[in-house]
Amino acid sequence: MFGKSISIRNPHIISIGNNVIIDDNVQLDAKGIDNEGITLEDGVFLGRNTIISCKNGNVILRKKANVGFNCYIVSLNKVEVGENTLFAAYTYVIGGGHISEELYVPLKDQDTHGIGIKIGRDAWLGAKSMVMDGCNIGDYSIIGAGAIVTKSIPEYSVAVGVPAKVIKDRRDK
Repeated sequence: MFGKSISIRNPHIISIGNNVIIDDNVQLDAKGIDNEGITLEDGVFLGRNTIISCKNGNVILRKKANVGFNCYIVSLNKVEVGENTLFAAYTYVIGGGHISEELYVPLKDQDTHGIGIKIGRDAWLGAKSMVMDGCNIGDYSIIGAGAIVTKSIPEYSVAVGVPAKVIKDRRDK
């Protein structure tokens, strides 16, 4: 199901599975030279105003991943989101950045880097959370609203704060 005013750039490297819902004003931008682009597996939901942008990286959303409204996923390498994972509104996943070593060269003109991000299955990222490049989030983990993930989070963790810190193992009663 497609909403209105969807923007699809480079559709030849975008794969959309069955029963995918793409809400209004979503942008899928699969630019790049040698990447595989964007893969949306069966049952994926993309909320309105969400942007997925490949900058020569790949973005893979596994089965039934649910990306809320106004989210942003960018990849200079690879971003993979696990099966049944939830993103609340305004979640940002930033798979890359600019190198900033040259003081007198504008940042926009300096090289970029992209390590990649993997978010496990059945994870939940709270509203306005952010995951930085090079960080992975384990299966069944929860990232609290407003948290900024600057290092990898183990599976079954609850992590909150800026920077995000693990406060609980979900297996502990």
